[in-house]
Order: sequence, then structure tokens, then C-alpha cells
Amino acid sequence: MVSYVWDFLRPFTTVAHEFALPIKFLILLLSLALLFISFLAYRKAKSRKFLFIALAFAFFAIKWTLKIVDIFLSPGLFLADATENIFELLIFVSLFLALFKK
Repeated sequence: MVSYVWDFLRPFTTVAHEFALPIKFLILLLSLALLFISFLAYRKAKSRKFLFIALAFAFFAIKWTLKIVDIFLSPGLFLADATENIFELLIFVSLFLALFKK
């Protein structure tokens, strides 16, 4: 049997697989809560920074909604890595604009 440097991570991976679905729902709920909070902050301050932050959390919530729908409707066949990468790019661009826009 071949031993690899990352073999010590196997127990963590097993535990992570057991809690994957509840963690996905938790991430979705947290992203929706942060979207709501950032939207309220935008409404109060009317700052473009808060708008971009809200947009980032919106993309995050959409991504995780699609991931959960993907589990139940087409077990992992709908939301490809390339699509997830597009969402990640949109999130990073939104956060970048929030940081560097005046």
C-alpha cells in the first residue's frame, strides 16, 4: 500500500462528506442573511460600496441555491466547475469594486 503525505486528511474528508448537505444549507442561509444585512446597509447609506457588497452576497446566494437544487434535481450534473468559477469571478469582481470604488 502506498502512503501519501495527505493521508492524515482522510478522516476529516470522511466527516466532511457526512455533513456536506447540512453545511451547504447553512452556507446558503448565511449568505442570504448577509445579503439582507448588506442590502439594508445600502438602503441606509446609499453607498456604492454597500451595493457591490450586496451584489457579491447575491451572487454567493445564487451559487449556493443552484448547488442545492443541483443535488436534488440532477445529482451533481447541472452546476459544473466552470459555472462555479464564473460565480466566484463575479463575487471577486464585486468585492474588488467595493474595495476600490470611490
